Amino acid sequence: MGNVLSESEIYVYSKRFLRQSGWTLVGGEPPGGTDSLPRVEAKHPEMQAKGSRGSKKVDIIAHRGGHLLLLELKSSFDRGDVEKLDELVSEEKWRRSLVEALEERNALGRAGVDDPQLPQRLLSGEALVKGLGLGQVPGDYVLVVLHSATDIEVTVGSDCPVDQSQFVD
Repeated sequence: MGNVLSESEIYVYSKRFLRQSGWTLVGGEPPGGTDSLPRVEAKHPEMQAKGSRGSKKVDIIAHRGGHLLLLELKSSFDRGDVEKLDELVSEEKWRRSLVEALEERNALGRAGVDDPQLPQRLLSGEALVKGLGLGQVPGDYVLVVLHSATDIEVTVGSDCPVDQSQFVD
């Protein structure tokens, strides 16, 4: 099947890439461990009990240019991550819960993010960016990503019996 990165490796490499790209890491939920980033947990808006039941945690939260990137990481595509991010960004009650979690952990302040307008822009949703980080294509696979009927990306794994040229007109 080729060498597929683990979720832990994807987490570490994504953090490094984001830092090198000028993003400020604000929070995170490392797979199976602890991290120096604060754990930001948006509590379920309708649950009053203590605990994590029904809460939403994002693998990496990063800030740049007035935007907050909510990045979910997996070795392969997971529809559940898309649904989680869609809820967090589209539903006002979840955006409010996310802002409360950021404030509770002082995550923005600890990261040195000084933007007094950011909480309001997060509440409105305009500053939130949904993101997915996936591991590489397994060596013997072809990945076809369809953006539209005519905008299609193809990535061919290193051990695949065909090469990139077989997907060009």
